[in-house]
Parts: sequence; C-alpha cells; structure tokens
Amino acid sequence: MKLTKEGDLLIAGIDYRKEVPVVCCMTGQMQEPEYVPMEFSRPCGKNACFRKILSTLKKYGAKEKIRAVLVLPDMSEDSIRQYIQEACQAGFDREQLKVISEAESIADFVMRQSNDIWQHRVYVLGFEPETVRAVCVRVNKRTSPMLVQVEEPESWRVGTLLEGGRDEKLAEYIGDRFSGEPVSAVFLTGTDLNAADYRKSREALCYRRRVFLAEQICARGACMSMTEEKRQYLFLSEQTLLYNVAVRSRRGGKESLYTLAEAGENWYEVHKEQEMILLGDSVLELAFQPMLGGEAIRAGMRLNDIPKRPEGATRILVELHFSGPAQCEVRVTDLGFGELYPASDLYWMDTFTLDEEEETAYGAGSDLSEPADEDRIYGGTDRTESL
Repeated sequence: MKLTKEGDLLIAGIDYRKEVPVVCCMTGQMQEPEYVPMEFSRPCGKNACFRKILSTLKKYGAKEKIRAVLVLPDMSEDSIRQYIQEACQAGFDREQLKVISEAESIADFVMRQSNDIWQHRVYVLGFEPETVRAVCVRVNKRTSPMLVQVEEPESWRVGTLLEGGRDEKLAEYIGDRFSGEPVSAVFLTGTDLNAADYRKSREALCYRRRVFLAEQICARGACMSMTEEKRQYLFLSEQTLLYNVAVRSRRGGKESLYTLAEAGENWYEVHKEQEMILLGDSVLELAFQPMLGGEAIRAGMRLNDIPKRPEGATRILVELHFSGPAQCEVRVTDLGFGELYPASDLYWMDTFTLDEEEETAYGAGSDLSEPADEDRIYGGTDRTESL
C-alpha cells in the first residue's frame, strides 16, 4: 500500500461480519482496493480492533483524510449504533464513518466491474468446510437508473472433501441454480477450485461464463462504495428507501416537486432539513414517488393554528427522517419572518407509513390525493444534511 498524495482521501473498507475484521484500502489514484494485512489478538474487542485499524491507516495518510466503510453482520439500529460508538471511542470521528450491509458491499463490488460481467445474473460463492454460501446479484437494465438486487444467501450443503461426494453435490447445485436464466459471471472465495478436487463442478461452473477467484469481496466493495465515481444504479435491499420523498412547491410560477430524500439511500442515514416559504393555505403536501414505477402517493400535513401573516411572510423548517424503511417522520417548525413576524415556537409532527401493496401513506395528516390549487409550498434555502 502506497502513501496517499496530498489532498487524496484514504478509503478503508472494514468487513466486520466475523470476529476479526478484514480491511482493504484505496485512494483516488488507485483502480482497485488493496488488502491490508493485520494481526489481531484473540479474543479482540471491537475497541482494540478499531484502534489497531486506525493506527495502521495513519501510516498511509493523515487522519483527517481517512474514511471508513463498515460492513456489519447485523444491520439493526442498535447494532449500527454500537459499532459506531466503539469506532468513535477508538479515535474515529463520526463524519469519517459509513455503514453498509453485506449485500450492498457485494452490489458495489459487482457493479464496479466491466459491463459484460453483469449482463446477466452474477453469483458470489463462498466456500466453507461443509457448505458453499451462494449469493445471487440481479441487474435490471431496463430502468433508469438501473436497479440492482442482491438475493438472500443460500447455503448449499455439499459435505467435506474427506467425506467424498463434495464435487458431485456442488455440480448438482450449479446445474440446478444456474439453469433457466443465464449466469454471466461467478466470483469464488475461500477456494482455488483445483481440478483434482473439483473436476465435475469446475467444468459445470466454467461452462460459457467467466469465473474469478476473488477474496475480500465485501471489504473491497465497501471501498468502492465511497469512490467519487457516481453510481449509475440504485441498490435495493431491506434497508433501502423505495421512494423519492418530495414536497409540492412552486418555482417561477410553475408547480414542481422539490426532492428531500432520494430512493436508494439507506433509511437509517437519512436526516434532511429544508427551509421553505409557505404560500396559500397552511398545508405541507408530500409526494412519495415509487422507484419501481407507478403513481406518486400524496399525503399532507395541515399546520393548524399557525399565525396569520401576509402572503409569503411565513418561513417553515421541514425536518425529515426515517424510523424504518417505510416509516417517514416529519416535523415542521414555524420560523416566522424576521423581526416583523417573529417565530411562534409552534411545531407539527407526523408519521407516514408507506403501504407498498396498497400504495397508500398512512398518517395523522390530511389526504391530499386530489390537491387544491391554492395549496402551495415554495422551496427556499437548502439546509440538507446527511447523518
């Protein structure tokens, strides 16, 4: 691993799915992440591991230039908070840390390969003593942007080499799972797939598709998720927002939607703030646009008891975050308008639960599926912030 140039970010992918983390690094000058070998004492607490990782990374770049992407085994809110806390106590700053799932790291790894790799389904096969862990990646190229979905892992029980029959069982799984839709590429971890032990399965695996030996896929994919190259795809998972969240507004005399949160973001990382000027009735109208297509879901909040002021003399602060992938929490605060119309300290809160099957949004607010022409929100100063 080379030292970073001045101004370059040092991006570290930390695969923490097992007791001992695996670390890869890359800079803006590198085409591919590099594995960073580290020896951890066993047992090794999270705090001690993070300290060692940070100490090693500082050999290659200044601390303020380090960015770390964690791949965790459990994406619950409590687990994420615990790992972030341990990393911060070890010396990382919160702004340096990002958390993604195993599935997202695999998607980023696959999608950073050449287009011919993901023309059809892609499999990642992890070889373990008695099983092979299979993960399938699908890319829908008919949408714009493309949609990437990583299926739930399967455990193929193939037995050990000593027991015999491992090669034959693996070949059967490959024949069964790879039939039907084409598979354009396979990435293997934990094996060299030597011809002596895997004659039949090797032949089945390599038939009319590209096969790669690839270790540290999740750590490498985590690095790639932070590169400056803009994503040309949206990743779908249980942690992903499936809707663009927008506010109905008027700009230059024309009605439009001002996007607050974009589909494809991880719900637990979304925290948005936006100042706006309220026009017309005291209503904030939200539009939830499904990323998979279909009509936008409209819902609204009536700002009851907001002080009466002249047209365009009421500023509001709209704050939005998610408490789950389909639970949108909105808070609106009256900011007044300078010294002439001071803030009232009033605020309104509502939760919108998105029902994917019935395409509705439930909340205490008003149903604005057929909005009145006079209801207007005007977008003002951008105060967007991501956790």
